[in-house]
Amino acid sequence: MLTMTEKKALDFTVVKKPVFLTKAHREELALKRRHDEIEDRHRRLDQITRSNPDNGDGNRYRDRKRERGRDRDRNRESDREFREREAKARVEKLEKVEREKEIDAMKEQYLGTTKPKKRIIMKPSKKVRFDWENTEDTSSGDMINALYQNPHEAQLLFGRGFRAGIDRREQKKQVAAKHEEVDKHWSEKKLEEMSERDWRIFKEDFNISYKGSKIPHPLRSWEESKLSPELLKAVERADYKEPKPIQMAAIPLGLEQRDVIGIAETGTGKTVAFVLPMLSYISRLPPMREENQSEGPYALVMAPTRELAKQIKEETVKFARYLGFKVISIAGGESIEKQALKLSQGCEIVIATPGRLIDCLERRYLVLN
Repeated sequence: MLTMTEKKALDFTVVKKPVFLTKAHREELALKRRHDEIEDRHRRLDQITRSNPDNGDGNRYRDRKRERGRDRDRNRESDREFREREAKARVEKLEKVEREKEIDAMKEQYLGTTKPKKRIIMKPSKKVRFDWENTEDTSSGDMINALYQNPHEAQLLFGRGFRAGIDRREQKKQVAAKHEEVDKHWSEKKLEEMSERDWRIFKEDFNISYKGSKIPHPLRSWEESKLSPELLKAVERADYKEPKPIQMAAIPLGLEQRDVIGIAETGTGKTVAFVLPMLSYISRLPPMREENQSEGPYALVMAPTRELAKQIKEETVKFARYLGFKVISIAGGESIEKQALKLSQGCEIVIATPGRLIDCLERRYLVLN
């Protein structure tokens, strides 16, 4: 037999014991609670409306006012979004126009895409009429005056003196010399005597063509170039007698520090075409000393492969050694510590492949200030 106290304790434990509910049962209970809440709310509203029968119009008025306020907020929000979209579209349009202008300017500078304006020839007006009679035409036929057919030559005394102050013989010599000068080949003329026709023939002879604007004339010889005397001596010692076509075209542009893309076959002297303007630019800079060697080199030449970097270095050293410039090549296949030691001693020109250059920059062996 259990005592009353034990029965109560047992009932309490039974009540507190958790009961497992399935998902369907839980959903059913939740729907039932929601249904009871809605019914309770409707019941309270019915009680309020029964207790205040005159308050229905006021509630409807407040509802309408609330709806109008929501509509007004929605309209204000939509207007604000429309204005923002319009402003954004306007800014994007302006940016697009500026970008197109910039691209057009670059095309005009480097490709020369702007076509020259055609000259408009004004046609004569059809209203103008000249009424001439055939009898007034004295230009041809039998109407020509005999005086004009046989102009009178003044007779000089024994062939001496000038007619009206003009020496006819000297005049004929000058005309003949002028004709001979026009018929000269461009190779027989001086630089200042070259005409546009001569330059056109010169470019055709060496198969030189340009794309761009305000392009200087190509080189005809090393003596006519604007290279310094030291560089001309270096060219002579390197046994470069005549410039190649790519050098004729690219060196004047490089001396003006213009951006150049040169296209030529292998072995036609492209390296010298950019090395000589580079050395000319470096020669005008302060000499490399301990104070400025920590700022990095004056020139950087990028090459895709180690073999090409080696070839460019050999070609550059031919001219740089006469000017006292130091050239260092950093490429794979050689110890990076040795290359870092050379870089720490300072140099004017660095020739590098992309991978080894990135390694040197990340390890702080090289700076490009």
